[in-house]
Amino acid sequence: MILYAKIIICMLISLYTIPLILHALGEEDYGLFNLIAGVVTMLAFMNGAMTLSTQRYLSVTIGENDKEKLIKVFNASIILHIIIGLIFIIIIECCLPLLFNSWLNIPIDRISTAKMLFHFLIISMFFTITTVPFDAVLNAYENMTAFSLISILEAILKLIIAVLLPFFAEKLAFYGGSFVLIAILVFAIKVAYTLFRYKHLKIRFQFYKPLFKEMFSYAGWNTFASLAVIGRNQGLAIVLNYFFGTIINAAYGIANQINGILSYFSATIQKSINPQLMESRGNHNQNRLLTLSFSLTKYSYLILGLISIPLIIEMPFVLEKWLHNPPQNTVWFSRIIIILSLIYQASSGVMSAIQSTGQIKWYTIIISATILFTLPLAYFALKKGCIPEIALIIACATETIALFIRLIFAKKLITFPIREYLNKAVIPTTILFIFTGIMLSCVHYFIPPSYLRLLIICSADIIIISLLSYILLLDCSEKQAIKSLYSKILKYKK
Repeated sequence: MILYAKIIICMLISLYTIPLILHALGEEDYGLFNLIAGVVTMLAFMNGAMTLSTQRYLSVTIGENDKEKLIKVFNASIILHIIIGLIFIIIIECCLPLLFNSWLNIPIDRISTAKMLFHFLIISMFFTITTVPFDAVLNAYENMTAFSLISILEAILKLIIAVLLPFFAEKLAFYGGSFVLIAILVFAIKVAYTLFRYKHLKIRFQFYKPLFKEMFSYAGWNTFASLAVIGRNQGLAIVLNYFFGTIINAAYGIANQINGILSYFSATIQKSINPQLMESRGNHNQNRLLTLSFSLTKYSYLILGLISIPLIIEMPFVLEKWLHNPPQNTVWFSRIIIILSLIYQASSGVMSAIQSTGQIKWYTIIISATILFTLPLAYFALKKGCIPEIALIIACATETIALFIRLIFAKKLITFPIREYLNKAVIPTTILFIFTGIMLSCVHYFIPPSYLRLLIICSADIIIISLLSYILLLDCSEKQAIKSLYSKILKYKK
């Protein structure tokens, strides 16, 4: 409940912030910001993956009830992420000349501003990476109150910056500098709170070589996997920019912002289930691990679909009312990116189950190669004169292939029941989404555009998916849990 309250507050703030920034910067500068900041905005994904790496070791150690090892894991993770942050700074700074001289299509008069913005965002990225061990501690101990309050504070600070933006002459420079200050402040708050709340986690800066080597390998492969996703997403931004200029990046940036807001809801389920899933691995409880991985996929996939289907259908109306004059291609970019996110969520439980084993080297290499293969395919398709949307359709195709590769690895590593997983979690939920989409499209077709139509579609979506999910997707124990909760609510009212 705390996490969902946080999500709703942050979502409302984000929905209000995005149009403020778009109108303050203009389409071209907003597109430029999203082109340069894409590495950092997508860092939220990588940050989550790296947090999962550290959380895996913390949760497994908590499951083993080994307090001394817990302190060693915590300290090793701090040193590890400082090193990873420095490596990122060096690599990205070395790529800077190649980016600006060969790859990015930026107007000459904006190059100096773009370079300054790039340096600001690299500093922000370093502090975001070094915050990972403290995020992992909050997640491992399931301290969602502190996590939520800090996230709300961060969203409010970004809103304040958006409100102040029109008063500055060099808007991009102010916006980039503000990102750095927010990253430093969030880092300081999380460090101070974690050390105060969990006094048994002492910072020692001792080098535990065997543990550090194991964690470095695990976190390194996880970071590589995250970089593949960032490379795919930001690589598509660069490919689109190469063929169509910075205006297309405004549409792509807005689509990613919408997807990011929606993904909060499914990510919340993952954040609440993952610590228990990892602890199950530490306790060697295979049945519970499989049950939780099934539940993670079913719930995260279902919740994202529940919110996404009305939005996909009503996207033109929503964007027009929200942004007034959205950039060209925004409607279809947003629709396809949401579908891409749904495909990704269909394997969320499988990914967490594989992560719990720690044996991720070849899994990471093959999945990363599959995802990155999107870029050359998109480049050649656009070079042949295809529409911009084809790049995102190709991303959906490669993500579907990645889903089946993940299932094969899960079967090998933890004897994962592929057929049962597809029959219980993925296929029925997908059929439910298709059926709901057809029903809501009929409503969309027969009623003229209006807030009333949007309200009817959203209400029908909730009713159809809730009823059919209860009848078709939930097992006996889940239905019993809902009945028990309903009985408690009635008893409380009396």
